[in-house]
Amino acid sequence: MQIAADRSSASLQRPTAPTPAPPSVDLTQLAVAQTNAKMTASAGAALAQVTGELTGTLVNISV
Repeated sequence: MQIAADRSSASLQRPTAPTPAPPSVDLTQLAVAQTNAKMTASAGAALAQVTGELTGTLVNISV
């Protein structure tokens, strides 16, 4: 079957191949990163607590 070049269906593009999926996420690395972030926050809060106690300012860090 031939299609005339002046027909609108002649200009339709064929769909391209699907793009490959991104690489899967390593959940172990994600868990380690979250743990490190929590530890950093806890260490910062503890340091602020000690600093506050040494200067006479009370800071409640209990969650």
